Amino acid sequence: MVNGMIMDHTKEQGILQFLFRASKEVFMNIGEMTDENHIQDKYTLYVRYYESCQKELDKLTQTSSQISFLRIITAAVAGLMFFLWYQQKNPAFLVPAFGSGFAFLMLVRCHGILEQKQTYLKDLQSVLKDYMARFGNGWKSFPMDGARYLNDDILEARDLDLFGKGSLYQYICTAGTIWGQDQLAFWMSLPGKGFTRETTLQTVHEIRSRQQAAAELTKKPEFCMELETAARGLRNIEYDECRKIMEHFFHALETKNSFPLACRILIRLFPLLTLTLLFSALLGVHRHLTMPLFFLLAFAQLVSAGLGFYRNNKVLSPIYQMNRTITPYRKLFHLLEQESFDSPYLKDLQKTLLKSGSASAALKDLEKITDSVCARHNIYAFLLYNSLFLHDYHCVEWYEKWKDSYKYSLKAWLKAVGNVEALISLGVICHTRKFHCLPVIADSKHPLLAASDIKHPLLKESSAVGNNIDLTHGTCIITGSNMSGKTTFIRSIGINLALAYAGGFCTAASLRISLMELCTSIRTEDNVNEGISTFYAELLRIRRMIEVSKKQIPMISLIDEIYKGTNAKDRIFAAKETIRNLSKPYAVTLITTHDFELCDLEKDLDIHGKNYHFTEHYKENKILFDYKLKEGRCTTANARHLLRMAGILK
Repeated sequence: MVNGMIMDHTKEQGILQFLFRASKEVFMNIGEMTDENHIQDKYTLYVRYYESCQKELDKLTQTSSQISFLRIITAAVAGLMFFLWYQQKNPAFLVPAFGSGFAFLMLVRCHGILEQKQTYLKDLQSVLKDYMARFGNGWKSFPMDGARYLNDDILEARDLDLFGKGSLYQYICTAGTIWGQDQLAFWMSLPGKGFTRETTLQTVHEIRSRQQAAAELTKKPEFCMELETAARGLRNIEYDECRKIMEHFFHALETKNSFPLACRILIRLFPLLTLTLLFSALLGVHRHLTMPLFFLLAFAQLVSAGLGFYRNNKVLSPIYQMNRTITPYRKLFHLLEQESFDSPYLKDLQKTLLKSGSASAALKDLEKITDSVCARHNIYAFLLYNSLFLHDYHCVEWYEKWKDSYKYSLKAWLKAVGNVEALISLGVICHTRKFHCLPVIADSKHPLLAASDIKHPLLKESSAVGNNIDLTHGTCIITGSNMSGKTTFIRSIGINLALAYAGGFCTAASLRISLMELCTSIRTEDNVNEGISTFYAELLRIRRMIEVSKKQIPMISLIDEIYKGTNAKDRIFAAKETIRNLSKPYAVTLITTHDFELCDLEKDLDIHGKNYHFTEHYKENKILFDYKLKEGRCTTANARHLLRMAGILK
């Protein structure tokens, strides 16, 4: 019974099949649930997954203890039988000796399979814990926050919390490989950038292709979970270390290290002669001659391995460094090869893995070579293998043969898997949020932003408030009291646009947009070293927006508390001039401000301005916000009340 359960290694995914059958039943009545019930039910589902894994792990742990005990018993019996045979020279002891020895080896094999299954379930639990964490604030402790992708060239990423602590990347990224992490970051780093009037249709087509692929993957939760689980172990390797290992390996792939013909002949001839002499000596054929010759040739091979150690080690070092990553990559390739897809984007990625045969089969061969290379790092194995087989030289030959076959394909395979991982990440919101949609990317050459119940994806869904907005061009001047939701609203617009242009799902009931270049001025900071004040830093941001507007392509600008770093008189003057410069038929501008004077620009026909506001109300001496966007200018202020709440004003 024990053996039957352990040996059924091919069915280690059975728990996933059960769990996802349960998920289908759970989500059948999803439309009848309230928001809170829906969210809670999704969370409960992941809890059920996790608990099922834990029950299976408990069973396996118990079985593992039993097998460990049986291994000790069989080893002891085998040792005792061989000892009795040696002492009494009775062949009758050989049968139980070999029988118990065979049983020991089978138990060792079973225990190894059991450990693999335990590792798989622990990795699956880790994946499930991350999904559960996304329902609260636990995701903010994820180690992979994408801070490495922040740079001064893409200031929108900092403004919209795309990367870094508490960022969108930290929330959605499920990629285990550096290729998946980099690809997701690349798509997120281009919110509407890099297109022209001529390339708009092509860019829209690319986004739609990714959308279709991401949508299909959300309907394959079992496949996605398996893929995430297979790549989980790669997260234990630091990004920089993994990148360094990969670069070293790819550099090695471009280096030729083949042996001359004469050397290749000797590599095969010497081990053949050595083994022939060994067997001849063991069989008693001219032992007085064959045995000394055997030791002589074995020593000569060992010396040869020693002389070539530095060269061979230099060649084999990159593959040795890859030993922790090859098996996970092989599993990823295999999963992607075996799955069936409908979207052209996913089919093309799959074809990439099958173009030169089978990527997983190629990695299987590389895995065998790696195992051989790792064995040479044991001193006893090194002495034995090289004295008999010239093992190091054969490893180099196998490696060079593999490189000749696959060195031009490997990077494409890795990028294909990375693309799939990035697409899975873009669909995470589907699994953790009730309100989500696949945005419609219109072919329009004019700006378009039509959002219904749009929310910020990084706020808890139970507390997030959705808003509607419908714009084609012009300027929205948004006023409101402190903490009323102005900044959060424009960030909600920006971060959902970044998700949409990456090809992912957005947190809105519906979202219809055109391709627009996204510019922001939200988190402007001074720079003492360069002598840049907060006001001047904002001026630089605004100047960039105006320069983009000269390209005459659809654009959207998000400006928070415009020119907050200067006095009121200069601020109002500068803001009016900025709004006039950004008022183009192909531009949408959203500006938050406390300066009600800017609301008068709504009357300027050249600006196409419209006023919106957020309000608050008071109850039992407490300030309350509804965070709902309303048309018109704000008529309230709460600074005095906030001062009283802080104890500054009595």
